[in-house]
Amino acid sequence: MAQREFNVDKNASFSEWYNTVIYAADLVDVRYNVQGFVVHKPWSTRVLRKLYSLFEAELEKDGHEPVSFPVVIPKENIDKEAGHLEGFAPELFWVTKGGNNELARPLALRPTSETAFYQMYSLWVQGIGDLPLKYYQSCSVYRYEHETLPFLRGREFMFIETHTAFAERAEAAAQVAKDMVIARRVLEGGLGLALMQFVRPHWDTFPGAENTYANDVVMPDGKVNQIASTHMLGQHFSKPFDVSFEDASGEKKYTFNTCFGPGIWRVMAALIAVHGDNKGLIFTPVVAPVQVVIVPIFKAETRDAVLAYAVKARLALEKKGYRVALDDSDKSPGFKYNEWELKGVPMRLEIGGREAEAGNVTLVRRDTHEKTVVPLAVLPRAVARAGKALAKELAKRSKAELKARITKCKSIDAIGKALDGKGGFCRVNICSTGSEGTACGKLIQERTAGKVRGMLYGADEKASGKCVACGKPANEVVYVARQY
Repeated sequence: MAQREFNVDKNASFSEWYNTVIYAADLVDVRYNVQGFVVHKPWSTRVLRKLYSLFEAELEKDGHEPVSFPVVIPKENIDKEAGHLEGFAPELFWVTKGGNNELARPLALRPTSETAFYQMYSLWVQGIGDLPLKYYQSCSVYRYEHETLPFLRGREFMFIETHTAFAERAEAAAQVAKDMVIARRVLEGGLGLALMQFVRPHWDTFPGAENTYANDVVMPDGKVNQIASTHMLGQHFSKPFDVSFEDASGEKKYTFNTCFGPGIWRVMAALIAVHGDNKGLIFTPVVAPVQVVIVPIFKAETRDAVLAYAVKARLALEKKGYRVALDDSDKSPGFKYNEWELKGVPMRLEIGGREAEAGNVTLVRRDTHEKTVVPLAVLPRAVARAGKALAKELAKRSKAELKARITKCKSIDAIGKALDGKGGFCRVNICSTGSEGTACGKLIQERTAGKVRGMLYGADEKASGKCVACGKPANEVVYVARQY
């Protein structure tokens, strides 16, 4: 699709906008001849690599070490944790043949890797001196999804998964808290995505987990996108896999485990959807493949002088570590502006004959289109300031949008009306997020198509009145939303 064909109003039709922009900006190609699998083009691949590196850096600061596990998991591993098997069985891809021979045991493509990691942890943990164990891998995972949409739901998607083992429950709980801090630091602090952090209800925990803690972002159509989650697994995996050690008294103890899954693909979807506008994508400087594009504007008689000056500007920025593109193609300046705006480059430099003569450049921000004349001598500092201001503005917009999408509701009918309207989150009172509240969660979903996302993590919101579903005294405040 040519960039000039991108002309969709994001607010009027988000679905059309999203489907159009991911192809117009040349992020993916879905024409690969296996349904549900996409080809990532260079631009999106570079952004995805940046997202991986942001999380990997934070994980390594926290003491996690990288590993790489096989893509296949034998069936007997998956069978060991009944809840895990039940949760993932409908989504598994199975390898049953090698060449012309039937395999003696079926192998699943990993949907997630608890049953691979803890099989090996049972070999690696021999004593308390081997603990804690904190490993992560950056990989693709595979799930047989019936409906797919690039970066939101696919049969192959990009992922990070951490798996930890501790001697004490308190250590595992502390790790879950650290995971939530890392998620907020990267997603909100680094990428400007306003989050709602939740403790998921009992009936919506990760298969095989005791508790699930999640990070949700509201999308422009009012649905929510879970982009990272962490799970207290307790001993649900260490016991069936015999991940154990002897304590100081010689007694056999099982480890306490956690896992953390930043969904790199879904983070990409959030960046596209939340920050983009009617001109296309907007990337923050931290993840943009090109942070600054230089567009020279010249006539035949000024061409050489303008291009030479543009090279000076490029070198001044590259010397300071910026990722810069100098677009000296034969396309018109207007075409170049549209093309690079569509791709989300955060800053543009316009350099014509007057700028070259005066020793200046015109700096344009992608988010506000504000133009500033900047002397070449201070260009790197001006770009740094503009980049920070852009990131701050995108974060501010995201927070404002999230705040506007939270509605207090006192009845199921009110929930339905709010979700049909502006969408987002409905704040409601409910009897319980434990097993006894399962029927209420189901009723809310049946009546509104919204799911109970859970209680706010780290908050102590006081319930009042009656449960919106059953009418019993309310004990917890939860948030309801429709999801991707």
